Amino acid sequence: MKQKRSLSGKTGKHTGVHEPMAEYLQDTGTVITVDATGRMVLPKKIRDHYNANRFEVRETKGHIELIPVKPLRSLLGIFPDLDIEAIYRDHDREVAEEDA
Repeated sequence: MKQKRSLSGKTGKHTGVHEPMAEYLQDTGTVITVDATGRMVLPKKIRDHYNANRFEVRETKGHIELIPVKPLRSLLGIFPDLDIEAIYRDHDREVAEEDA
């Protein structure tokens, strides 16, 4: 474990997470954290605003963008013969095959 030296010169165990310095903006807005497994929670207010619980992640110069992905259910009414449940089952099967 790393030893952390305080201003007084004493050393102690450093049990916190080491975070590299980041560029901070004047108005940071909502700050979310990422846990040890890489998960983050997007506030319900934002998810509800975009009516989405899936987001595409894009890395651009100096920042990360989250692009809302509209749920398939939003297509209901556009394609009357669309079987959403079959699409979800096929997708889940394909993902399981890729993971195997």
